[in-house]
Amino acid sequence: MRSDMREARRSIGSEQQILAAKKLQTHILEDISFANATTIAFYQAFDGEINPAPAMQAALEQGKRCFLPVIDFAREHMTFVEYKTEASLAENAFGILEPQLYPNDALAPEHIDLIFMPLVAFDLNGTRLGMGKGYYDKKLAYLLKKSSEKSLTSGKFPTLIGLAHECQRVEKLERAEWDVPLDKIITDQTVYTVSS
Repeated sequence: MRSDMREARRSIGSEQQILAAKKLQTHILEDISFANATTIAFYQAFDGEINPAPAMQAALEQGKRCFLPVIDFAREHMTFVEYKTEASLAENAFGILEPQLYPNDALAPEHIDLIFMPLVAFDLNGTRLGMGKGYYDKKLAYLLKKSSEKSLTSGKFPTLIGLAHECQRVEKLERAEWDVPLDKIITDQTVYTVSS
């Protein structure tokens, strides 16, 4: 399924990708999670992923702090690093653009209000199929351990929103015990809120 879905999103033409990114931006800007967030993690689109760059630009213009994932391949570890418009991005080993990692620019997910996550496929139960390396699941594993405390604690649990093309929706995905579920999925067509 991962191979088929990656091929499906890669087959979307450049003009359609630009249109999808604009529609995605509209849905994101109308979402209450975005409106309430001051710190937001985005990602750099890769391999046919829907592009959140227009939404990130809007967030920056609104004075929100924006972060991008940086991968440490040796430790199989991901860090969220603040994106600054004056800083340049460099390609990592996958060919994904990243900011340079300076310790003072990194922020733990516990201090991020909203995390937009790329995905290969999703279902309406909030299950996300990623690229297979588990970087997001490892970074957000604490959410599984503390899920019972979510309703009792504020400010420590980011809202997790998967971003996708509508064609990436599937009927049902198997969820492993380490898979961190999404709170919402936003596509170029609509917003899906996952019922708890």
